[in-house]
Amino acid sequence: MKKGVMWITLVLAVFLSASKPAYAEEAPKGLGPGWFSLDGSVGLLDKKIDEGRSALEKALFGISISGFLDTSYTWSSNHPAAAFDRDISGRYFDQDHNDIVFNHFNLTLEKPEKDWGVGLKLVADFGRTAELLREATFWGVNKAKGAGNGGEPSAELREAFLTFTIPIGAGLQVKGGKFVTLMGTEVIPAPGSPNPNISRSYMFNLAIPFTHTGVLLSYPVASMLTIMGGPVTGWDDPSDNNRSPSFHGGFTFTPAEAFSLTTSIMDGPEQRHRSGRSRFTISNVATIKATSALTLFLEYTYGDEEKVTASLRNATWQGVAGIASYDWTDRFTTALRAEVFSDSDGVRTGFAHDVTLSELTLTGAYKFTAKLLGRAELRQDWANKSFFSKGDGNSDRNQTTLALQAIYAF
Repeated sequence: MKKGVMWITLVLAVFLSASKPAYAEEAPKGLGPGWFSLDGSVGLLDKKIDEGRSALEKALFGISISGFLDTSYTWSSNHPAAAFDRDISGRYFDQDHNDIVFNHFNLTLEKPEKDWGVGLKLVADFGRTAELLREATFWGVNKAKGAGNGGEPSAELREAFLTFTIPIGAGLQVKGGKFVTLMGTEVIPAPGSPNPNISRSYMFNLAIPFTHTGVLLSYPVASMLTIMGGPVTGWDDPSDNNRSPSFHGGFTFTPAEAFSLTTSIMDGPEQRHRSGRSRFTISNVATIKATSALTLFLEYTYGDEEKVTASLRNATWQGVAGIASYDWTDRFTTALRAEVFSDSDGVRTGFAHDVTLSELTLTGAYKFTAKLLGRAELRQDWANKSFFSKGDGNSDRNQTTLALQAIYAF
C-alpha cells in the first residue's frame, strides 16, 4: 500500500513538472488541423445536425436541445467471472468487464429564466448509465447504491426542475425539483462536459450522492462568493424515507479567474424510518487554472454516519484526489488522476472494516471533430486488503483496467 501511494506521488510530480510555462499562449478558437481529423467527413454531419437542431429549437419556442451518445469498452486484468455475477470491483458506471457497452443516449431540454421568468431543465438518460443510475436511486425501495435489483429499465429521469429569481438584493434564485448534487469533482456526464477520465473515482462512486430532490436557494453575496442551501428529501432518494428532510448546500468562492473553491455539505438522517441517526458529508473541490493548457482539480471529502454498522457503531469515510488535465493541442488532451479513499468501517464499500483503496489513472482524449471525442485509459488500482474480485471466486489486492470510449455530442 505504501508503495502504491509512493508511485502515485512520483508519477504526478513528473507529470506536473513537464507542464508548459505560465506564459504559454492561449489556444486558438476552433479546432486546428490534426493527423486524425474527420472534419471533412463526420464534420459535415456536425453541421447538418446543428442546422436541424436550430430549426427544432425555434419551433419549440426557444427551448434549447442538447445531448450526446456514448459507448465504451473496459477490460480488467483480474477477469471477474460473469458466472459468479461479479463485476469490476470498486466501479459503478464502468463495472462491465470485457463488454462493449452502450452507456448513454442523453437528451437535455433547457429554457433560461430571462425568456419566461421561470427557467426549466429536463435531463433524460437512456442506456446502461440510465439502468445504473436508476438502481442507485431510491424510487420507493430501500436499497443501497450499487445493489440494484436487476431488470431496471434503460431509462432514467436524471434532472427535472424549475428555477425563478426573487428580486431581493442581487437576486435570490430558487431551484425546485430533482437535480444533481453539488458535491465532488466529477459529475454524471452532461452535453459537452465529460469528466476528465473515463472511469469514475472511488469518491464519486462511494462517498457522495448522485442526485437530490428538493429546493435549493442560491444567492451571490459578492462577485466572488455565492452561497447555496435548502431542504432535500435525501441521498439519491426522491421521497423522504424517515419524515425528516436533510440539508444540502455550500458555497463557491472565486477570488480570481484562475482559482475557485467549492465546499458543499449534506447533513441529515438517511436510514429508513430512523430520523435520529444523522449522516454528514462535506466535499471540498479546488479548481486551479495553472496555465492556459493545465488545469488542476483537488478534492477532499469526508463523511460520517451515526449507528450505521451491524454493531450500531458510528462509521466514517474519507478520501483525497487530484486531477491534472493538460491540453497538448486543441484536439489532444491527457488527464492524470491520483486518489486514496479510506472506508474505515466498510459501510460505503460493503467490505470488511478498515479498507483503503487507491488508484492512478491516465486518460488520453482526441477530438476527431468538434463533436466526436475518442478516449483511451489505463488505470491501476491498489488496496490494503484483498478487495478486487479475481477469476472464479478469488480476490486480489491489485487490479489493472484498460478502457476505450467514443462520445458524440450534439
